[in-house]
Amino acid sequence: MAALIALAACNFNRLYIETGSAAEEVAFEEAKNYFFKNDQTIPASPKITSEEEFHKLFGMATTMGKDGKPTPIDFSRQFVLAIVHPVTDVATEIVPVKVMAKRDTLFYDYELKVGEKQSFSIQPVSIIILDKKYSNREVVLSSLTAPKE
Repeated sequence: MAALIALAACNFNRLYIETGSAAEEVAFEEAKNYFFKNDQTIPASPKITSEEEFHKLFGMATTMGKDGKPTPIDFSRQFVLAIVHPVTDVATEIVPVKVMAKRDTLFYDYELKVGEKQSFSIQPVSIIILDKKYSNREVVLSSLTAPKE
């Protein structure tokens, strides 16, 4: 057991030395009440840094109630990472888990919750808002698929 722990510690130290820096967790906020416009093509990159680009792809979906207004986004101080999946008739939810920054890369982990077939179609969308200081970094997405409930 001690040998395994020592081996794991050596591998971790080697990885840390090779990469030269530790990752830091990046705070984000989920943007609510937006929809992907059906006349647009799903973007190849999740990163959106301008208000014009964002409004070209997404519309506001105001609903009744206290939390019915779309989350405000200030593109002078913020940018977004938007994950859009194709239209489906299967209940699907994209849940942000965490964003880590390491050197010039953002690692965005999210969970894909897939449910049962529905009688209607949806287009799963997840939008998170981050501080603009991270906007020049490459984005790497990592998806975990949750088991059906």
